[in-house]
Amino acid sequence: MSSQAPSLGADRSRLVGGTAIFLVTLAAGLLYVKWLPYYNKSFIALSHHSIGASIVSGKSAIPPAAGLMAAWQYALTYYSLIWQALALALIAGASIQVLVPRRWIHRIFSGKDFRSVAIAGTLSLGGMM
Repeated sequence: MSSQAPSLGADRSRLVGGTAIFLVTLAAGLLYVKWLPYYNKSFIALSHHSIGASIVSGKSAIPPAAGLMAAWQYALTYYSLIWQALALALIAGASIQVLVPRRWIHRIFSGKDFRSVAIAGTLSLGGMM
């Protein structure tokens, strides 16, 4: 049994592979959780000139009276609508720490110049609502 350290090429390919796994997971998750639902909702808006009922008031013209029960109902309704995006955010946050080398992230985002800000802003667009 050999006690040799892994070669530099094997280490680099593992890091590149981990980053690729992270990017594919993130893109597939965003496609399922955000991009396809909003794409489908655009056709509903086009045909009905509305995107559906409000999560605050439902189909009623006036919102419910303010209070603990109304706040609880809103929180439950909101969570039922965003739980998949929340799960994706937790998976993405954990997987980037495990799969993507920290020095690569620092190299891309740690600058105080326009380039770093533009890269971060552009990459964030895919996850916005």
